[in-house]
Amino acid sequence: MTDYWVKITEKEDEEVRRHHYLVTASDMKEARKVAQEFIRHFCDEDDEPETIADGFAFCNRAITVHIADIKETTREDFKEFLLKTHTIDWK
Repeated sequence: MTDYWVKITEKEDEEVRRHHYLVTASDMKEARKVAQEFIRHFCDEDDEPETIADGFAFCNRAITVHIADIKETTREDFKEFLLKTHTIDWK
């Protein structure tokens, strides 16, 4: 099994949020499938999201969520990214 770094972009009105997830899968195709299924359930308020390119639209397209990128990675590289992103180094 291989680790994949999945980058997901969420857009609501003019606001853009970027999310990063680690998926362990047998190949890139399976990683994409797992990520797509995850995105389908991203917004609890909409039980029937509309399919869009690489993702789904929720609440009459008010919110869109799609896969921005998937790449092979290691758990160590992913952890390092998270630590850099979520660590305050005040000097």
